[in-house]
Amino acid sequence: MPGSESYLVVGGCGFLGRHIVEQLLARGETQVSVFDIVQRHFDSNVTFYIGDIAKPEDVTNALKKSNATAVIHTASPAHGGKPEIYELVNVTGTRNIIDCCLDLGVKKLVYTSSAGVIYDGAMDIVSVDERLPYPTKPLDAYNRTKAEAEKMVLDANSEELATCALRPAGIFGPGDRQMINGFYQVIQNNQTRFQIGDNLNVYDFTYVGNVAYAHLLAVDKLDQRYPYMSFREPIASIDMSLGAHRVPTSDAHPLGPNASPSEADRLAAQRFASGQFEEADQRPVLRNRMDQFGPQANLEDDEEGYPIAGQAFFITNGEPIYFWDFARAIWSQFGHTPPYIIAIPVAIGLILATLAEAFSKLTGKEPGFTRFRVAIATQQKYHDIEKARRLLGYEPQVGLADGLKKWTEWYKGELEKQRGTETEKTK
Repeated sequence: MPGSESYLVVGGCGFLGRHIVEQLLARGETQVSVFDIVQRHFDSNVTFYIGDIAKPEDVTNALKKSNATAVIHTASPAHGGKPEIYELVNVTGTRNIIDCCLDLGVKKLVYTSSAGVIYDGAMDIVSVDERLPYPTKPLDAYNRTKAEAEKMVLDANSEELATCALRPAGIFGPGDRQMINGFYQVIQNNQTRFQIGDNLNVYDFTYVGNVAYAHLLAVDKLDQRYPYMSFREPIASIDMSLGAHRVPTSDAHPLGPNASPSEADRLAAQRFASGQFEEADQRPVLRNRMDQFGPQANLEDDEEGYPIAGQAFFITNGEPIYFWDFARAIWSQFGHTPPYIIAIPVAIGLILATLAEAFSKLTGKEPGFTRFRVAIATQQKYHDIEKARRLLGYEPQVGLADGLKKWTEWYKGELEKQRGTETEKTK
């Protein structure tokens, strides 16, 4: 209910934080404050507290003066920074947020983690859910420190402070310059005809407004519990357009957890695997995306139900897409279509990226083509969001197609402003 909480958005001037603040204001919240290292974007509807997240006294000052009852912590350096900065902001800063919330009696804390906390750069991520453990060797310093912060936040969950962590994947939308600059530079460099790999790798991208919406759901429901009986109820499935919802069915894929497939289920699966099926038959699946809720579905109903607090949630658009299809969809928004496609094998792409990195070291320039980017463009990386859909009631509000249009239209406007500024300087 609007007005029931006093919100402090940490990093509220950042890409995601700004959208969260705007959605809080749009739904009628009157007690919204921002804590950030700089002040920008908002007018007098928002109270600002400028400070450093790594300094406990700055955090304490913002929490006290804002009378915060709920904190949404989105602050984090962008990729490509120095490890010591990640350590300072993601680890030390998050520790300060937790400790100060406990000291001052703040009741709710929602942390913006990352889908990358379970990614090591070597294995494909194929429709994984929150049961997948953290990797032994994290991908990089950014994801290592995000995972450390996430663990601290979830470990801090208690009766005094309810916490949860959201793991968005591939955030895009108005306000993001980092990702779209990279895609736009490929057009500028006349490189859109080159494709690394076979474009059979599926990837998750998430519109920023959907991520912000998930944060509002999380902070609203942190003190609630999900009824055990609801784990046994059907839940709709997202289709690629988001314009309709459907319930998946098949003889071997009943709604809800299929913890004990019957002999008929097994035979149906065997027939499908051996090719002995009719075209009209639906593919039987013995294990399904509801299996993670099997233990809860078998519990007796009680008054408490399953807690929302103390949980991590993957947040995506629910529309995994082939990586190069996503890139070409962006380029088409700028009126560009590659004249033809040259598919470069992954092994050759890695060799070229290694050479590009070596050349960049010699020249002192930032490499535009790296082994990391080759890996991102050629690996599977998409996630199961059933936990967020069930426990938080999360449904993406903006589909990929509409999100891409909003994103590129915003960026075109930014390019026009930049050209206008450059023109003024030359006069």
